[in-house]
Amino acid sequence: MSGLAPTAPDGGRTVLVGVTGGIAVYKAVELVRGLVKDGFQPLVVSTPAAQRFVMPLTFAAVSQAPVLDDESAWQASGGWFKHIEAARTASVLVVAPATANTLAKMAAGIADNLLTAICLAFRGPVIVAPAMNWAMYEHPATVANLCTLAQRGVEVLPTEEGELACGEEGSGRMVSPAAIRLAVRRAFAAGAAGPLTGKKVVVTSGGTRERIDAVRFIGNRSSGKMGRAVADEAYLRGARVALVTTQPADDTPYEVVGVESADEMAAAVREQLKDADVLVMAAAVADFKPRADEPGKIRRGDRETLTVDLVRTVDILAQTARPGLFRVGFAAEAGPQLRRARAKKAAKGVDLLVFNDILAEGVGIGADENAITILTAHDEIEVPRTSKSACAVAIADQIEEGLRGR
Repeated sequence: MSGLAPTAPDGGRTVLVGVTGGIAVYKAVELVRGLVKDGFQPLVVSTPAAQRFVMPLTFAAVSQAPVLDDESAWQASGGWFKHIEAARTASVLVVAPATANTLAKMAAGIADNLLTAICLAFRGPVIVAPAMNWAMYEHPATVANLCTLAQRGVEVLPTEEGELACGEEGSGRMVSPAAIRLAVRRAFAAGAAGPLTGKKVVVTSGGTRERIDAVRFIGNRSSGKMGRAVADEAYLRGARVALVTTQPADDTPYEVVGVESADEMAAAVREQLKDADVLVMAAAVADFKPRADEPGKIRRGDRETLTVDLVRTVDILAQTARPGLFRVGFAAEAGPQLRRARAKKAAKGVDLLVFNDILAEGVGIGADENAITILTAHDEIEVPRTSKSACAVAIADQIEEGLRGR
């Protein structure tokens, strides 16, 4: 049997992004672009003041969706006005930058533009990222408004200190787009309900480095992007995620365990699997390592050649088999070697195996995109070239399907 997997997240990943009239609106462009990269569908709501800083066309280009604004706010669409329709479409609402004026309106329940009307109609998680002059931020009225919003369940992100647009120094700078994206992921995870919710998922990522001496190593070109995407997706579905990785993993809302060699990864995986439900071995673990490594640096001297005696590394996936653990393996092959992938799945005894051709142009190791085939117990699901976050959605779908069948 064979099937075709979806290439993008479903409509449940829509995020309303309200942008208001502050100089920090330029950061909102980066935020929207980042949300798209994370696998969300941003729907930008721009106030008239925000449009004096950034034209709607800019947000439409980076979000790949029309921008909602007051000009078309009260035109009926599908039987509902835009503020009701937008509020029903999205799962999370973010206001960034959130000016003192808009925060005051939200706290008082004023709905004199499309964004503030949506704020009244929206019933999901709301996140605000204040941005203003330090004196405005510290004014008792603003402090009271932020307190009122927080008491209603709105997540108020703290501002940063530094040089402000007015040239003064102080608190009031909008928090980084990365921090806002992190808050969005937390909001989605908190509302998740599915087979992965509450399950512990261990994901490995990156290529291991096997030491030759103090400065040299044997490694590969794996970027860790595929494993990171799977970890992010599992977290969004409510899983307790532990990412064991050889690559930097900043701005993550879940546990990260940094390792370097195959032996270190094997030890970390063993520890994390003590209470795990799912293992996803996306890491490119070296097949061989030097039999011994030099404590210092091998000097070139007069030698023309250098011979390094290699031995096999530990087979982490083979060592993890135990009843109740749902295991996912990866097979990176040179060429369309599905036959070898099928044999590997049988030999490893994994529940799923994800195959990709490392010779395919523009995908796989080090790239932002991938093209994979997911081998399940009964099917082979092809995911044509797409983002690694979309591939992670397809993989997580099959993990959840497998967990349902248990």
